[in-house]
Amino acid sequence: MDRFLAMQTFVRAARSRSFTRTATQLGISRSLVTRHIAALEQSLGVTLFNRSTRSVLLTEDGASYLQSCERILLDVESTERALTQGRGKPTGMLSITAPKSFGTLHLADAIIDFAKAQPDIRVSLTLGDFTFRAQDFVASGHDVAIRTVDIRDSSIIARRIGTFQFVLCATPLYIAEMGQPKDLDDLATHRCLVHSNSAEYDRRWNFTGPHGATTVKITGDYLSNSSLALRKAALAHLGIGLVPRYCVADDLASGALVEVLPAYRPQIHPILVAYPHGVAPPAKVRVFVAFLAKWFAQRPEWAQPKVRVRDNRRKR
Repeated sequence: MDRFLAMQTFVRAARSRSFTRTATQLGISRSLVTRHIAALEQSLGVTLFNRSTRSVLLTEDGASYLQSCERILLDVESTERALTQGRGKPTGMLSITAPKSFGTLHLADAIIDFAKAQPDIRVSLTLGDFTFRAQDFVASGHDVAIRTVDIRDSSIIARRIGTFQFVLCATPLYIAEMGQPKDLDDLATHRCLVHSNSAEYDRRWNFTGPHGATTVKITGDYLSNSSLALRKAALAHLGIGLVPRYCVADDLASGALVEVLPAYRPQIHPILVAYPHGVAPPAKVRVFVAFLAKWFAQRPEWAQPKVRVRDNRRKR
């Protein structure tokens, strides 16, 4: 048994409370995660987890062992950091989490380029829905998170690496059949494609127009929590969608979709890379953040960068 690797696996499993998520983060099979934990338990002569079909929870012995493992791994990482700072070659596993649609369409390309540029860093990219609790990615064992909403948490550092804007759009066929909206009030007579988050449906759209900020109530019978699904619905002539421009940039360029009410601009959203506040981030995190900032500075219009570092700690 590789004791160090088994300890890393144990710490990830303890944080994520899932052998499946641990396997994804480490880029190994779930069965190998199980073998690592079983080997540790056999070597120590204790049970580290209480297992169920839905989760794994630490036993009392497991909680005690977790503290020891975290100290050991932190010492090793600190030593490696000191060495790699001198020779400029960060190493180790970098676990990243990001929203599904943005990660699929654009971030994955950046991560691939990063992996090519940093062959000594093992990369794990997890895409999926995320909660609005900024600390959740840390609790699930990830090193960094890509987010597209502002983060207000004193324990998290968020660096803005770009921005994007939503766009109101529909197909030319839909517009020909249903008519071109003249102002925001006309949206009340149109089928709108609604973004949903669990049971909370976004029935209000916010814009900045000729007379400042304004909000409009909308209705619609097609709802999804996926921007990619809303794009497909718009392309199928189901209605007018308010979707991220990065999802439909090619469709707008080709004419498959056309912008509706261009005088009214939806809110600009940030693209943030977030990581826990600490004395100093690991070298692998530093080089990743710097790489993303440079990568997005060369992206199209929807990702115009406004690079800045925001330390959310309160000033004393």
